[in-house]
Amino acid sequence: MRRLVISWLFIAALGSCHSGSPQWRKDFSPREKEILQKSRALTARAYFATMITHTPRGLMRARVMEPFAPDSTWTVWLATNDRSRKVEEIRKDGRMTLHYFDRSSPGYVSLYGKAELVDDDSLKQKIWRPDWEKFYPGKRHYLLIRFRPERLEMIDVGGGLPGDEKTWSPYVVILRR
Repeated sequence: MRRLVISWLFIAALGSCHSGSPQWRKDFSPREKEILQKSRALTARAYFATMITHTPRGLMRARVMEPFAPDSTWTVWLATNDRSRKVEEIRKDGRMTLHYFDRSSPGYVSLYGKAELVDDDSLKQKIWRPDWEKFYPGKRHYLLIRFRPERLEMIDVGGGLPGDEKTWSPYVVILRR
Protein backbone atom coordinates (compact mmCIF):
# COMPACT_ATOMS: atom_id res chain seq x y z
CA MET A 1 0.00 0.00 0.00
CA ARG A 2 2.83 2.37 0.89
CA ARG A 3 4.48 1.75 -2.51
CA LEU A 4 1.21 2.45 -4.26
CA VAL A 5 0.79 5.78 -2.43
CA ILE A 6 4.40 6.77 -3.18
CA SER A 7 3.94 5.80 -6.84
CA TRP A 8 0.80 7.93 -7.11
CA LEU A 9 2.52 10.88 -5.45
CA PHE A 10 5.44 10.55 -7.87
CA ILE A 11 3.12 10.44 -10.89
CA ALA A 12 1.16 13.45 -9.59
CA ALA A 13 4.39 15.40 -9.09
CA LEU A 14 5.50 14.63 -12.64
CA GLY A 15 2.14 15.70 -13.99
CA SER A 16 2.26 19.03 -12.20
CA CYS A 17 5.74 19.77 -13.57
CA HIS A 18 4.68 19.35 -17.17
CA SER A 19 1.34 20.65 -18.37
CA GLY A 20 1.66 18.96 -21.77
CA SER A 21 1.88 22.05 -23.94
CA PRO A 22 4.37 24.90 -23.86
CA GLN A 23 3.26 27.97 -21.91
CA TRP A 24 3.35 31.58 -23.12
CA ARG A 25 6.41 33.49 -21.95
CA LYS A 26 5.98 36.82 -20.20
CA ASP A 27 9.63 37.65 -19.56
CA PHE A 28 10.67 39.11 -22.92
CA SER A 29 13.78 41.28 -23.04
CA PRO A 30 13.55 44.82 -24.48
CA ARG A 31 15.21 43.54 -27.68
CA GLU A 32 12.73 40.66 -27.98
CA LYS A 33 9.85 43.10 -27.46
CA GLU A 34 11.19 45.21 -30.32
CA ILE A 35 11.46 42.13 -32.55
CA LEU A 36 7.89 41.12 -31.67
CA GLN A 37 6.57 44.62 -32.35
CA LYS A 38 8.26 44.78 -35.77
CA SER A 39 7.16 41.22 -36.52
CA ARG A 40 3.54 42.12 -35.79
CA ALA A 41 3.76 45.11 -38.16
CA LEU A 42 5.33 42.94 -40.86
CA THR A 43 2.59 40.28 -40.61
CA ALA A 44 -0.01 43.04 -41.05
CA ARG A 45 1.75 44.36 -44.16
CA ALA A 46 2.10 40.87 -45.62
CA TYR A 47 -1.60 40.04 -45.04
CA PHE A 48 -1.37 36.54 -46.60
CA ALA A 49 0.84 33.79 -45.20
CA THR A 50 2.08 30.43 -46.41
CA MET A 51 0.93 27.58 -44.19
CA ILE A 52 3.18 24.53 -44.18
CA THR A 53 2.06 21.17 -42.80
CA HIS A 54 3.49 17.64 -42.74
CA THR A 55 1.88 14.97 -44.92
CA PRO A 56 1.53 11.38 -43.68
CA ARG A 57 4.25 10.43 -46.20
CA GLY A 58 6.71 12.87 -44.64
CA LEU A 59 6.47 15.60 -47.27
CA MET A 60 5.96 19.27 -46.50
CA ARG A 61 2.85 20.78 -48.08
CA ALA A 62 2.53 24.56 -48.51
CA ARG A 63 -0.46 26.70 -49.39
CA VAL A 64 -1.33 30.40 -49.19
CA MET A 65 -3.77 31.30 -46.42
CA GLU A 66 -5.61 34.39 -45.16
CA PRO A 67 -4.93 34.26 -41.41
CA PHE A 68 -6.41 36.51 -38.78
CA ALA A 69 -3.90 38.81 -37.09
CA PRO A 70 -1.96 37.19 -34.24
CA ASP A 71 -3.46 37.86 -30.81
CA SER A 72 -1.50 39.06 -27.77
CA THR A 73 0.10 35.61 -27.34
CA TRP A 74 0.73 35.24 -31.06
CA THR A 75 -2.03 32.65 -31.43
CA VAL A 76 -3.22 32.78 -35.04
CA TRP A 77 -6.65 31.68 -36.24
CA LEU A 78 -7.20 30.37 -39.76
CA ALA A 79 -10.18 28.86 -41.55
CA THR A 80 -10.47 25.92 -43.88
CA ASN A 81 -12.86 23.54 -45.53
CA ASP A 82 -13.34 20.54 -43.26
CA ARG A 83 -12.77 18.25 -46.26
CA SER A 84 -9.38 19.72 -47.23
CA ARG A 85 -6.09 17.82 -47.12
CA LYS A 86 -4.70 20.08 -44.40
CA VAL A 87 -7.37 18.86 -41.97
CA GLU A 88 -6.12 15.27 -42.11
CA GLU A 89 -2.51 16.46 -41.98
CA ILE A 90 -3.16 18.48 -38.81
CA ARG A 91 -5.06 15.57 -37.24
CA LYS A 92 -2.11 13.25 -37.81
CA ASP A 93 0.71 15.71 -37.07
CA GLY A 94 -0.07 19.13 -35.59
CA ARG A 95 3.36 20.60 -36.33
CA MET A 96 3.00 23.61 -38.59
CA THR A 97 4.85 26.61 -39.95
CA LEU A 98 3.24 29.91 -40.91
CA HIS A 99 5.46 32.11 -43.07
CA TYR A 100 4.71 35.78 -43.87
CA PHE A 101 6.69 37.65 -46.53
CA ASP A 102 6.72 41.41 -47.03
CA ARG A 103 8.26 42.30 -50.37
CA SER A 104 8.38 46.03 -49.61
CA SER A 105 10.76 45.76 -46.64
CA PRO A 106 12.01 43.16 -47.67
CA GLY A 107 11.42 40.92 -44.72
CA TYR A 108 9.72 37.86 -43.34
CA VAL A 109 8.32 36.30 -40.20
CA SER A 110 8.27 32.52 -39.74
CA LEU A 111 6.23 31.02 -36.92
CA TYR A 112 6.81 27.42 -35.84
CA GLY A 113 4.42 25.59 -33.56
CA LYS A 114 1.36 23.39 -33.18
CA ALA A 115 -2.01 23.58 -34.88
CA GLU A 116 -5.29 22.13 -33.73
CA LEU A 117 -8.71 21.89 -35.36
CA VAL A 118 -11.57 23.71 -33.64
CA ASP A 119 -15.20 23.01 -34.54
CA ASP A 120 -16.97 25.29 -32.05
CA ASP A 121 -20.05 27.14 -33.33
CA SER A 122 -19.69 30.14 -31.00
CA LEU A 123 -16.06 30.65 -32.03
CA LYS A 124 -16.96 30.18 -35.69
CA GLN A 125 -19.50 33.01 -35.33
CA LYS A 126 -16.80 35.33 -33.91
CA ILE A 127 -14.00 34.26 -36.23
CA TRP A 128 -15.62 34.92 -39.57
CA ARG A 129 -15.22 37.21 -42.56
CA PRO A 130 -18.41 38.07 -44.47
CA ASP A 131 -16.67 37.71 -47.85
CA TRP A 132 -16.08 34.02 -47.01
CA GLU A 133 -19.76 33.24 -47.63
CA LYS A 134 -18.87 32.36 -51.25
CA PHE A 135 -16.43 29.71 -49.96
CA TYR A 136 -18.63 28.42 -47.13
CA PRO A 137 -22.29 28.89 -48.15
CA GLY A 138 -24.33 28.82 -44.95
CA LYS A 139 -21.02 28.20 -43.14
CA ARG A 140 -21.17 24.56 -44.18
CA HIS A 141 -17.81 22.79 -44.04
CA TYR A 142 -16.29 25.80 -42.21
CA LEU A 143 -13.63 24.69 -39.73
CA LEU A 144 -11.19 26.71 -37.63
CA ILE A 145 -7.50 26.11 -37.10
CA ARG A 146 -5.89 27.44 -33.93
CA PHE A 147 -2.13 27.84 -34.38
CA ARG A 148 0.02 28.38 -31.30
CA PRO A 149 3.57 29.20 -32.35
CA GLU A 150 6.42 28.33 -30.04
CA ARG A 151 9.21 30.02 -31.99
CA LEU A 152 9.39 33.15 -34.14
CA GLU A 153 12.13 33.95 -36.64
CA MET A 154 12.27 37.21 -38.55
CA ILE A 155 14.23 39.56 -40.73
CA ASP A 156 13.03 43.08 -41.53
CA VAL A 157 15.63 44.92 -43.59
CA GLY A 158 13.55 48.10 -43.89
CA GLY A 159 12.79 47.99 -40.16
CA GLY A 160 16.47 47.87 -39.22
CA LEU A 161 16.60 44.16 -38.40
CA PRO A 162 18.53 42.66 -41.33
CA GLY A 163 19.72 39.48 -39.60
CA ASP A 164 23.30 38.35 -39.13
CA GLU A 165 25.65 39.99 -41.63
CA LYS A 166 27.78 36.87 -42.21
CA THR A 167 25.36 33.98 -41.88
CA TRP A 168 22.08 35.76 -42.76
CA SER A 169 20.59 34.10 -39.66
CA PRO A 170 17.29 35.64 -38.58
CA TYR A 171 16.39 37.08 -35.20
CA VAL A 172 14.78 34.42 -33.01
CA VAL A 173 12.29 34.76 -30.17
CA ILE A 174 11.10 31.73 -28.20
CA LEU A 175 7.41 32.44 -27.55
CA ARG A 176 6.44 29.42 -25.47
CA ARG A 177 8.37 27.09 -23.17
